[in-house]
Amino acid sequence: MKMENSVLFKGSKEGIIVLLDKDVEFGIIKEQLEQKITDAKKFFGEVKSNILLDGRELTEDEEKQVVDIISNKINIDASYIKKINKKEKSQNKNLLNFENGFGEINTKFHKGTLRSGQKVTYNGSVVVLGDVNPGSEITATGNIIVLGALKGIVHAGCKGEKAYVAALKMNAVQLRIADIIGRAPDNSYKKAETNAELAYIHEDMIYIEPIDAKLLNNL
Repeated sequence: MKMENSVLFKGSKEGIIVLLDKDVEFGIIKEQLEQKITDAKKFFGEVKSNILLDGRELTEDEEKQVVDIISNKINIDASYIKKINKKEKSQNKNLLNFENGFGEINTKFHKGTLRSGQKVTYNGSVVVLGDVNPGSEITATGNIIVLGALKGIVHAGCKGEKAYVAALKMNAVQLRIADIIGRAPDNSYKKAETNAELAYIHEDMIYIEPIDAKLLNNL
């Protein structure tokens, strides 16, 4: 992991995971954490879900310092901040990893469910921490990531850019990437429980596949 990526953020249904590099000095971890939390303060200020620490075994003193940094920077009660346990880690196999962190200026984050009639349009990528209900729409020049059920209308890469759509449960009414229009398979053809899925363009067709390491590496 690069030095500037010694602290990364991941989203999951259980909350926001703060991934700390186990191979970097703790002093660097603290500096990176303070900087990235500061950059993403507006977003984190709206979050009332758990913040889970992962990736590095922390001493009791180190954990206290990390918790203090997060709770002081984003004004969240320390009880929401905890180390991820093995059970939570296994439940999070469908995580979507945001390598650029929450501070990137080209990513818009929406906390909560998008309801019928609501629209999000953004010049960049969009991440929704919740469901996208039927009757709601997302249009983005970049990628669209839904940490919940995608049941509305989405258009990624709306200006013709290469892009993808990812969701924990993919059942979009209409799914469009660049100039290609598709839709998720009907429920009758889908298993009751599915992994997170990703939609992408290949040879002018939209493909929807379960997310795994091989698929992500080939994006």
